[in-house]
Amino acid sequence: MPLTLILIALFALAFTAFTVVLCVRVWRLDDLPRWRRILPTLLLVTALAASIGRARGVTAVAEAVAFPLNAATALLGMYELARHRARRAAAGGRPETAS
Repeated sequence: MPLTLILIALFALAFTAFTVVLCVRVWRLDDLPRWRRILPTLLLVTALAASIGRARGVTAVAEAVAFPLNAATALLGMYELARHRARRAAAGGRPETAS
């Protein structure tokens, strides 16, 4: 197996772990409405389903949908966490720790 494929696989695993952590952290924000807490997780699950479709031979859906949904998951998760931190700082609360 070429080194390039190994590096791509490691990047994919790291990015998936990153988005899962973001989804869990957004899910735990109690001050957001339920649909805004669930949205990043739904986007991630849809992207993973499209990626799994590639293994089943449905490559057109995976090529068209998987990357944009993964990017939207990461951006939306980071956006929600940044807004949460800004709201806490504006309210005078202590900044969120990395827990």
